[in-house]
Amino acid sequence: MSATARSEVRVALDVYPTPAWCVHRLLEQVELPGGHWCEPCAGDGAILSAVRDVRGDVTWSAVEIRPECRAALEARGAATQVADALSCPWRLGPGPLVIVLTNPPYSLAEAFLAKALREARTVAFLLRLDFLGSERRARLLRATPPDVYVLPNRPSFVAGKTDNCEYAWLVWGQPRDRAHGRIAVLPPTERAIRRLRQPITEMSHVV
Repeated sequence: MSATARSEVRVALDVYPTPAWCVHRLLEQVELPGGHWCEPCAGDGAILSAVRDVRGDVTWSAVEIRPECRAALEARGAATQVADALSCPWRLGPGPLVIVLTNPPYSLAEAFLAKALREARTVAFLLRLDFLGSERRARLLRATPPDVYVLPNRPSFVAGKTDNCEYAWLVWGQPRDRAHGRIAVLPPTERAIRRLRQPITEMSHVV
């Protein structure tokens, strides 16, 4: 995921936990079909575990660059590949990929998005809201506008610290070439839930 607390030294390999509550808020409000999903920045499987908390109709392909994460991902039932996700296939199981759900490294988000839009019918990325405010990305976002689901609480990715910016789930469904997407604000999450210790680490990629 993107860097946490601008004044802090970045975590090696951009390893930032994705809090489960962020995933739960999305799944409560957005109807995503079951089937075979992919997490191309899988880490130890935080997003996989968060989905499994509330869904029993999902199987996973997981791609992760760190070999030490393979055992954790396979223990979560994911078909797992240790590789650079930008240069390998993402579908590791039978049937088509229905969903790509991930928290990509911000500096590589466009590259991940371009590949995700080719790999699956529906793509959901957890990103800083300022991803939408770039002239460089304007053509892409105008051609394929996402639905935007804003998290009213800032996620804490490292040691209880938060970015000095807001986050949202950006969801690309079908059709891709519509005139515009929708925007919604997800329900708040209680502080006690947001402070729960995250036992697993999600997201890593060389940047």
